[in-house]
Amino acid sequence: MKLLHWVLISSALVCSQNVSAQKPESDAAGCLDSRIVPRLLGCRIDNCEHKDSDRREVTLRENEKGEPVTSVVEAESRSVMYECAEKTTPADIVPQAVDALKAAQFDIPYQFTDQEGTVTARKGDLWVLLDAASRYYTLTELKTKVSEESEMDAAEMADAIERHGRIAIPSLSFTPGTADMTPESIPALQEIEAMLEDNPKWRIRVEGHTDSSSLAQRRSAAVVSWLVQHQVPRERLESFGLGDVQPAANGHHRIELVKRDPAPR
Repeated sequence: MKLLHWVLISSALVCSQNVSAQKPESDAAGCLDSRIVPRLLGCRIDNCEHKDSDRREVTLRENEKGEPVTSVVEAESRSVMYECAEKTTPADIVPQAVDALKAAQFDIPYQFTDQEGTVTARKGDLWVLLDAASRYYTLTELKTKVSEESEMDAAEMADAIERHGRIAIPSLSFTPGTADMTPESIPALQEIEAMLEDNPKWRIRVEGHTDSSSLAQRRSAAVVSWLVQHQVPRERLESFGLGDVQPAANGHHRIELVKRDPAPR
């Protein structure tokens, strides 16, 4: 009986150790989940990092040769690395992340899945990057600052929009309460036209920001109309007005240019 008693105790200890070994570890201290992409089931936060100023090379698309086309983004960054259960692969991680990002209305200009996985997502001035390898993945959120300068030529506009994904053009002005551009707007419009001519594969969304979404839409459409009248193909342009969603401070308007995905080949 004593032998049987010790065998039962030993078996109980082994079972207890196995259950303990299967229990997932706790998250790294001081780290919080991404607010955009919910963590995958069975994953834990391994570590995290925050930088007030960061510089990242992000993949935007592939060129005709299948090579990645990248751009440098300067922004505040927040990264969270997750460790997932055994047998989790990038093929499990990437589709779930893409679904979550699309549900949050992010554009997905690039994604890749093989032995490793990569996703680039963007909405406004926020980028989300995902890198997956084995059963680990890292989510990085980049909050960019909109580049705004009083006067920029075509080359400076192109450089700013490549770095930030969007630029504000304060020198585009309108008659108060209307979508009628003032004569002072012409030089900026001409530089935008030249920028698009120098970058023929670019597609641009013209965003109007005012306290009224209707007025914002009409103003962005006026900019698009001027560019189309000056030989910029209409399919390369999109107008969009934001009012209550992203109102301009103190009633002031602004026009922003946002770089869109290239047109499908």
